[in-house]
Amino acid sequence: MPEPGPHARPEGECQGQSPETAEQQAKPEEVTPPPAEDKKIGFPSTYARLFFGVITLLVLYYSYLVIKPYLLDIFLAFVIFFVAKPLYLGLLRLFRGMRVLASFVTCLILAIVILAPLAGLLSIIAKQTLDFSNQVSQGLQSSQFWHWIATKIDHFKLSLEHLHLPVPSGEINLQQIVQTVVNKASAFIYSNTISLITGFTFFFLNLVLVLFIAFFMFLQGDDFIEEIRNLSPLDPVHNAEILHETESTIKVTVWGTVIVAFVQGFLGGVGFLIFGLPQPAFWGTVMIPASVIPLVGSAIIWGPAAIYLLFTGSIGTGVGLILWGGVLVSIVDNILRPLIVKGHSTTPSILILFSILGGLEYFGIIGFILGPLILSFLLSLLRIYRKTFLPATSPPLSSPPGTSGPTCQSGSEPAA
Repeated sequence: MPEPGPHARPEGECQGQSPETAEQQAKPEEVTPPPAEDKKIGFPSTYARLFFGVITLLVLYYSYLVIKPYLLDIFLAFVIFFVAKPLYLGLLRLFRGMRVLASFVTCLILAIVILAPLAGLLSIIAKQTLDFSNQVSQGLQSSQFWHWIATKIDHFKLSLEHLHLPVPSGEINLQQIVQTVVNKASAFIYSNTISLITGFTFFFLNLVLVLFIAFFMFLQGDDFIEEIRNLSPLDPVHNAEILHETESTIKVTVWGTVIVAFVQGFLGGVGFLIFGLPQPAFWGTVMIPASVIPLVGSAIIWGPAAIYLLFTGSIGTGVGLILWGGVLVSIVDNILRPLIVKGHSTTPSILILFSILGGLEYFGIIGFILGPLILSFLLSLLRIYRKTFLPATSPPLSSPPGTSGPTCQSGSEPAA
């Protein structure tokens, strides 16, 4: 076998290849290991699990203490987020995806919608208070007023003598009595005016805070809700059902209450105008928040007005106001609310009534939303319990539209 010459290429080296290339080809190829799958790392011991649980509970407790003063504001921001989300999405399309601008304009519109009627109501109250003060001042300076008071006192004394009842001796100092009443009334009005101004200031600051939270909710609310759903150990179908029921309940409660309240206030003011009662715009505005009161509603305003008309001899006008308020104003709730609730899950009216009453009793004015919301949570949990644990032959509970839970066929095991 001939020996290779000095210029012969090593074995395995091909024509036209450098020695470095040949060495790289001669080396075995490195196999890249497949990416390791994310594995859930468990706790190494029971003590580690217990320690983690204790630390988590402590952090949750102190986190609750930190946000406790603002829980109501956060809840109201969530309500605004669900109710005004269609407005935000419309503005988002209008502004070509500029989320910050769309969120800011949405909060600005909401502030105007909330503050404009309130400012109008305060203006009307201030005007009525000023007119009343002027009338009282003119009456106290009029001699006819004092003559009328003296005549009434003389008639009162004659009535007491006719009934053989003791009559006060001496002259009654009308000036002193009226002055005392006026002083007490002035002190009462002053103290309540200060309380009203303080309350309005706190309301305005809370409104700014709620809208500030809502501003970020429009930007990141969907991501926050998605994180909550990912942390939930429930089935995704159940999470979707609970979320849908929550959003539906908030929208129906708020829109139903607001629309019915404004319509009843408008009709009540028109009734006061038709039947010749003073200040129909003022009383119509007062009927808007009054219509939220369960069972009584706007009747707490037009009812005493009708009784006043009956006692002053205006029988026809009083009966007409009773028919107007009892039939036309009250029937609005029975006509509009079913139209607003149409397409959503139906809850027995008696349960809604008790949820509103209990919510108002326990949570205050915000209970008219929290009560039905807690009731909707309960019904959602009962539906999940039926679908998950009970046999398929159990009577179904009404499910909200747009959601469907796991169903069991005859003879099969319940869905886990």
